[in-house]
Amino acid sequence: MPVSHYMPTLGLTRRDLRLASGLVLFAYLAFHLVNHALGLISLDVAERGLRVAVAVWHSPAGTLLLYGAAATHIALAFISLYQRRTLRMPRLEALRIALGLWMPVALISHAVATRIAYEAYGAAADYSRIVWGLWHSNREGRQMALLVPGWLHGCLGLRFAFGRRGWYQRLRPFLFGSALLLPVLAVLGFLSMLKEVALRAQDPLWFNASAASLTDAGQTHLAQIAEVLLSMYVAAIVAVLLARVLRYWIESRGGRLVAITYPGRTIRVPRGWTVLEASRSHHIPHLSMCGGNARCSTCRVRVEAGGERCPPPSTNELHTLHRIHAPGDVRLACQLRPEGDVAVVPLLLADAPKRTGFPVRPVERQLAVMIVSFHVGTAMRTHLPHDLLHVLNAFSELTGDTLRGAGGIPTTFSGNSVTAFFGAEVDLHEAARQALSAASHLDLRLCALSDRLRGELGWSAEFVVHLHAGSAAIGETGDSGARTPTVVGDVLDVLQQLAVQQSAPHLGRIVCSEAFASAAALDMAEESWRETVLSDRRRFRVALISPSARGEIRTRDP
Repeated sequence: MPVSHYMPTLGLTRRDLRLASGLVLFAYLAFHLVNHALGLISLDVAERGLRVAVAVWHSPAGTLLLYGAAATHIALAFISLYQRRTLRMPRLEALRIALGLWMPVALISHAVATRIAYEAYGAAADYSRIVWGLWHSNREGRQMALLVPGWLHGCLGLRFAFGRRGWYQRLRPFLFGSALLLPVLAVLGFLSMLKEVALRAQDPLWFNASAASLTDAGQTHLAQIAEVLLSMYVAAIVAVLLARVLRYWIESRGGRLVAITYPGRTIRVPRGWTVLEASRSHHIPHLSMCGGNARCSTCRVRVEAGGERCPPPSTNELHTLHRIHAPGDVRLACQLRPEGDVAVVPLLLADAPKRTGFPVRPVERQLAVMIVSFHVGTAMRTHLPHDLLHVLNAFSELTGDTLRGAGGIPTTFSGNSVTAFFGAEVDLHEAARQALSAASHLDLRLCALSDRLRGELGWSAEFVVHLHAGSAAIGETGDSGARTPTVVGDVLDVLQQLAVQQSAPHLGRIVCSEAFASAAALDMAEESWRETVLSDRRRFRVALISPSARGEIRTRDP
C-alpha cells in the first residue's frame, strides 16, 4: 500500500517518550546550573533559589516527574543500545550516546548526596551543607565535572531533535551562547559560594547551625549506597552489551541473513538490522542527520525490489513520510528492518570523497562548452528544504555522471546548473560530437527524472542544455587543498549570456550556437535558426533542437 494511503495514528511513541523525558532532565539540569550561578550574587540569594527548586522537585508531583523521567530515559537508552545492530555511527552521535551513558553517574551521586541524605538522615538540602561537604572532602571539582557530560548530552539531544526546525536555526546563536555561558557562570557561582562558606565557617555558631555535615557513620552509609547503585548501573550496561553479543551470535549461527542490494553492491546482514545500520556496518556512505530517529528523512531510500518483505512503517516513520509526501516505495533507512531480501537506492547523497584535480597545465584549446540548467518552479516552495536538496542532488549526480561518461569534464556545480567542457584531449569536432552525445543522453535521463519527481513530489521540472564552441583557456584553480578544473574565455561568457536569455519553455530542449552546429556537423534546416542579441550588442544565431524518441540527433558526415 502506498505510504500516502496510511493515516498517522495518535499516541505517544518511544521517540516521544525519550524526547519528553530528556526535556525534563535537561530543564532540571539547566535550573540547577542557574541556581549555582546565583552564587555570584551571594550565598543567600542562591539559598533562596534552592528553596524554590526544592519546593518544586521534592513535591510528590515533582518527585514523580523527575525520577520517572530519569528512569524512563535510562530504560529507553538501554533498549536503544540493545536494538542497535552496529555501533558504527557518526562521531557526534557516538559522543552523544557516550555522554548519555555517563550522565546517570552524576544523577546517582547527586541523588544520594541530597535526596537520600534528606530522607534517611534529615540532612537539609541547602548550599551551606552541600558546599561545605564538597569542599571539606575535596570533591567540589569532581562534582562540577560530573555535570558537564549531562549538559553536553542534553545540548546534542536538542540539536538532533530540533536542528532542522526554522525557529531553532533562528535562535541558534542565542542557544549556543547560552549553552556555553551557563556552565561557566555556574562554576564561577559555585566557587564564589565556596569562598563565602569558608569565611562564614569561622563562626562556630553559624557552622553548627548551617554547615555542620553528617556524622562519619552517615557519610559512610551514603557512600555505600552510592557504590551499590553505581555497581548496579554498570552491571546493567554490561548485561545489555552481553545480550547484544549473544543475539548477534544466535542470528548469525541461525542463518537468518537477508541480502540488501545497493546500486553496484550487495551485502548480507542478520535479520532485524535497519538499512541504515547495514550501510554503516559495511562502510557504505549513507546520509543521516537526526541520529536515526525518523525526524529528518535524509536517510530515505527507494525500495526497488522486495517491498512485500518490508514491515509497514511505524508511527514515527509514517509521520515523517507524510510530511515529505513520499510515494509508496520510499522508506526511511533508519526505521526499515527488512524481513527478507530487498534492493534499495539511497535518495540523498552522503558526502563523497574529494576527487583529484584536473591534471593539466594552463593551455588554450578549441572546446565545446555546455551549461545544463534545471528549473525548479514555485511549487517547490511548499515542500521541505530536504526535498529541494534531494532534487538538486539527483540532478547534479545524474548530470555529472552523464557528462563524464561522454568524455566531458564538469567544472561548476552551482545549485540548479552545471557547467562542463569537452576537448581537453581531442579535437574540436570530436569534442562537439561528445557534447552532442551527452546532450541527447541528458535529454532522456532528465525527462525520466522529471517524470519521477512528478510521481514522488507531485510536480515536474524543466531543464535546458546550452551548447557553444570556440577557443578558451583550461587549467586548475583553487588552493593547495582543493583544486578544480576551470575554463575561461569568451566562449564561456557568450554561453552564460545565452543561458540567461534563451530559456526553453518545454522539456527536452537543447539550444546550440551556430559555431557549435558547425563543429558538430549538425544537419540543421535554415528555419531552425533564430537570432539573439547579447548584452554587448553582438548578434548570435541559435537553434532549438530536439532528439528523437531514442535520443538521436541527426548530423551530416564531416
